[in-house]
Amino acid sequence: MPRYKISIEFNGTRYSGWQKQPNSNTVEEEIESALSQILPHPIDVIGQGRTDSGVHAEEQVAHFDFPDTLDPGKMLYALVGVLPHDIAVWDIRQVSDDFHARFDATSRCYRYQIIRRPAPLLRSVSEMVLDDLDLDALHYCAQKVEGTHNFDSFTKPDNENPDSVCEVRHSSFTEDDYLLCYHIEANRFVRHLVRRLVGTMIEVGKGKRTLENFVDMIEKPSKQKNGHGAAAQGLILEKVKFEKSQNNS
Repeated sequence: MPRYKISIEFNGTRYSGWQKQPNSNTVEEEIESALSQILPHPIDVIGQGRTDSGVHAEEQVAHFDFPDTLDPGKMLYALVGVLPHDIAVWDIRQVSDDFHARFDATSRCYRYQIIRRPAPLLRSVSEMVLDDLDLDALHYCAQKVEGTHNFDSFTKPDNENPDSVCEVRHSSFTEDDYLLCYHIEANRFVRHLVRRLVGTMIEVGKGKRTLENFVDMIEKPSKQKNGHGAAAQGLILEKVKFEKSQNNS
């Protein structure tokens, strides 16, 4: 059966994350509902992974199967008419029948946005931090995150996932006037990892934690160390990478 890969952008403010769940409004549910209105039978969408409540995406990737050939242009146009204003499918293409949005993904890239002054146009997708920050300390912390580490110190203490090891391929801060962004790419992420990394690094930048404390959390991981979590609203899934081309084969 033909398989289709879709790329999705959404503002997660109104949603309880990506994954369908009882009595909650989710992005996955909205996408499935929209596709099922356009196509003649219900559609089951498989996403590359979850995003938490309030988190946004520039490129969430998912796939679905449909027995007939679809016209991508017509599908994209039709979806504009049925999706809510804060969700958009901006690309659709047929891929190989064995493509899997989750299992074929080789890395995910996230951005966390921090505004350094009141900025109404960015407020819903950024965390505002008006305190003075030691930017050199932030850059130092970001460098320490790169590499393969056990991130138990930066996940929820009640996280029952026994494997907190992630390979971080890139970790850095960039500055553009009043916008400070943290960028991270890894093969996988444990729950709340990016938000707890950012929140803990911001505490270092404010002088509330020492650099030595942060390094200790990296080098001697423990869920009891419980890194400080930043707000969900600043986190954006930027891109999902795949090793091989996903054009129709």
